[in-house]
Amino acid sequence: MNDRNRTPIILGIIAGVLLVAVVITLSIYLMRGATPTGVDETPASPAQDEAPAPPPAQTTPSSPEASEPAADPTGVVLSATGFTLRDDAGAETFTFVWTDDAAAAVEALTEAFGAGPAERTEAGNGSTYPDYTVYQWSGFALYDMVATADLPRDEYTQPSYLRYTANTVGDVAITAEFDLEIGAAVDALEPADQWKRGDGTRIVFEPDRSGFAGGVPSYAALADTDGEVITAILYYYYSGQ
Repeated sequence: MNDRNRTPIILGIIAGVLLVAVVITLSIYLMRGATPTGVDETPASPAQDEAPAPPPAQTTPSSPEASEPAADPTGVVLSATGFTLRDDAGAETFTFVWTDDAAAAVEALTEAFGAGPAERTEAGNGSTYPDYTVYQWSGFALYDMVATADLPRDEYTQPSYLRYTANTVGDVAITAEFDLEIGAAVDALEPADQWKRGDGTRIVFEPDRSGFAGGVPSYAALADTDGEVITAILYYYYSGQ
């Protein structure tokens, strides 16, 4: 066969080879780009039987318990260094020592007695004995010194004292030591000392405890009498008749 007759055959073979190569290439390309059957491309979700975690429990802040109001004072109890206000159970609701600011005592007594005091000034001697502001309720008086440059309150032996003539002020009982009560018979008492004073006598109990130590005054208990019964009780710095 001459060369002219072989040329179409060769060209046909080459064309067939090229066609097969193109078919194979397209097949590979299509197989790579196709999505496999039955494969779900949607992102996986949690299993249906797994319950979501519960939200954190909401805690309701507890409100603080309301404190019970302090009971009203029903008694004033006297001692060598001052007095206390107490309720029916005997609990102290206020304490006053003779060197304390009298304004706080006046406020506490006013609340306890249910009324404010009258006020007046008791004159001193201008040197060793100061003037006193007197806070006077019915049957009860608190004396508070008027300090001066020569008689400063924190250095004076008797910055405050008291005197009373009734066992109760309103509903508030006044309680002294040594069984002292207004109207008590003098014969039933055993004072450490006594002396004539006006138409009656003045009696004193534990006079030796009157003193002034560390800036704190301490008083004796005294009582005025008509000779038969007690008419007034004082807590006072006793320095002798």
